[in-house]
Amino acid sequence: MGLALRRASGEPLAYVLGNAVFCSRVFMTRPGVLIPRPETEILTEIACDRMRRRPQGGGRRFADWCAGSGCIAVTLLLENPGWVCWAVDSSAEAIEIARENAAAHGVLDRVNFIRSDRPSDALGSIPTCSLDFVVSNPPYIPANEIAGLEEQVARWEPREALDGGADGLDVYRMLLFELTPFMKPQAELLFETGGPGQADKVAGLAEGSFELAGRFADHRGISRFLLLKTPSLV
Repeated sequence: MGLALRRASGEPLAYVLGNAVFCSRVFMTRPGVLIPRPETEILTEIACDRMRRRPQGGGRRFADWCAGSGCIAVTLLLENPGWVCWAVDSSAEAIEIARENAAAHGVLDRVNFIRSDRPSDALGSIPTCSLDFVVSNPPYIPANEIAGLEEQVARWEPREALDGGADGLDVYRMLLFELTPFMKPQAELLFETGGPGQADKVAGLAEGSFELAGRFADHRGISRFLLLKTPSLV
């Protein structure tokens, strides 16, 4: 099918072209991986700022959980030359696309790719108590709302990158429960969420394991990003 016919059928332009612009850089995209969103550029900008504030030395390691195309991980590596990364996703196809993007942008030697359904599966692949920072844009759409999304999203983009379970919080619960063994004391965890109501619920789920360190809004003023921090050693 020609490019024009593919677009006329409703296929997203990023899939038709095979790429999308993210943080002023071009990343390969194709069916099987979520198309990068402008909101996630803000997530990446916040992560970059927080990573630059971290103390020097000590390895300077971060993870991009639910990495998708790798656009977040690659951008953060390009903006923070002294860091190394673990890019983790449950989709083998997403991991392959992320690997291609890392190679295209010259950071392949600083990324470790892990296909993993949950953090506990990565034990042995990521050293315990090693991560200074974790950034994640997980699936957060409630399952019964996916059919009502814009058609080109609901029809074309991978459901596993959208579906957050019955209330949209399944992946947050899993990450909040299972990420802490990998994180240093006072390491930071930055989430993208669906908006202020969901961010409040995620903050509630984090109580007892993480300290709330900040909330950030998108370009429309919607409180969407949640920064958490692991406790200090007593």
